[in-house]
Amino acid sequence: MGITTRTISIGAESYPYSFGEDCLTDIADGIADMRADTLIFVTDDTVLGLYGPIMERLSGDTPAIVLSHRAGESMKTLTCLTDHLERALRAGATRRSAVVAFGGGIPGNLAGLMANLLFRGVRLVHVPTTTIAAMDSVLSLKQAINSPVGKNHLGTYYAPTAVYTDVRFFASLPSDELRSGYCEMAKNCLAIRPAALERLREIIAAGELAAPAALTWLLEASIEAKSAVTRTDTQERRSGLVLEYGHTVGHAIEICDHRVRGSAGIAHGTAIAVGMLVAAHISHARGWLTDDEVSAHYEIITGLGVEPCLPPSVSVADVLAVVRDDNKKGYLEARPESLPFVLLRGLGRPAMTGELPLVHVSVPEIREALDVIARPAPAASMAGTRLAAAGTAPSYEHAPRAPRRDV
Repeated sequence: MGITTRTISIGAESYPYSFGEDCLTDIADGIADMRADTLIFVTDDTVLGLYGPIMERLSGDTPAIVLSHRAGESMKTLTCLTDHLERALRAGATRRSAVVAFGGGIPGNLAGLMANLLFRGVRLVHVPTTTIAAMDSVLSLKQAINSPVGKNHLGTYYAPTAVYTDVRFFASLPSDELRSGYCEMAKNCLAIRPAALERLREIIAAGELAAPAALTWLLEASIEAKSAVTRTDTQERRSGLVLEYGHTVGHAIEICDHRVRGSAGIAHGTAIAVGMLVAAHISHARGWLTDDEVSAHYEIITGLGVEPCLPPSVSVADVLAVVRDDNKKGYLEARPESLPFVLLRGLGRPAMTGELPLVHVSVPEIREALDVIARPAPAASMAGTRLAAAGTAPSYEHAPRAPRRDV
């Protein structure tokens, strides 16, 4: 059905992002036009099992190396990075080779670092097969893996040569993976482009999350939202930091749950959605968000099928222990028992410190907001999904709130 190409501009860097429905032939032609001597596919075992023949189709007549690892955060480690680099070099990788990230955000991050490190930089192509990768991670130059201390501590910035995807990949995703990408779009709507909330509400109400037309809109809207804040911010260290909305606590929840449940732990986007609720409660307690604006968070997040509470395996104490190692430390001057946080003063209006969309948030404030969501609230339960499906916006006027604070 053809392919659409958008130019992604991030600071001084730009690259084409081509997407469509049933467009694998176009993707294969684009990769062939690179005339690489070898394609180094980086994927995980789950994706390899599902799409091995498609990777063969995309490589065409070009020799290919396939590097795979079991799915999950264990892939984002120095051990895996070193192993993959050594295997690629022993298999004959050269400066004319190209690294092809095929899969979700985790293979994409690993592949990005590999491409940057091999011979001080070889070409990188992303072929995202999940919504979270297609609508978030490939719209960034950030490439990172985890340290033993925390998430995304080791990384660099590296632009791909091109990004390609077919929305048919997403239509067959498990519901939690599909939901994860929509949660990142919910972040974009709440923190950057609230005008897009109405269309997102319509998709939720119609139950069309997996429809190709809805997924194509999701791609277009994600590109528009992220471009609005990264166009002049190559390294996402100024205006682009607003994309960290929900991530401070969300990353901590994700790490804690995966430590207990491994690859069965909470999906990235879902964890970020819960993190956004924590941020919304902190802003509400400061008098920055109204009841209706907090309700909009609950409406969208529960409408996407997310339980608005901590996973059963995660405690408030667990989150507080991990959140202290958040990777935004250092953007603001250090304060005792305080962390840099993205908060909103209204939908689409981040709170600022100078030119940065970050403010200091005390650990007691984080604890109070976590206490609110540590238990499911009846008014903000999964009933929101049923109401949204019926076309009626759910009400959260009786949802628990963090105590008001003078700021």
